[in-house]
Amino acid sequence: MAQHAKVIALDIVPGAAPIETYDFPERCLMLFGAEGPGLSQKAIDLADDVVYISQFGSVRSINAGAAAAVSMHAWISQHMDTV
Repeated sequence: MAQHAKVIALDIVPGAAPIETYDFPERCLMLFGAEGPGLSQKAIDLADDVVYISQFGSVRSINAGAAAAVSMHAWISQHMDTV
């Protein structure tokens, strides 16, 4: 199953798609980096897509647990009829 999943990196980097308009694939593995530094460049390069969670203010990141909750909620909002 995992071999058919897309890898989605979640980080605020140039070229990333906003989570509000991103269509999550049904099968995906989400990568979250540490608060502050985010994901490594290697992790971003290996991902199929990169998505960011929109934020206001000067903070570049949010807590990884909060980011995971927001992202998984976005996924289930799109796929609740298929699970």
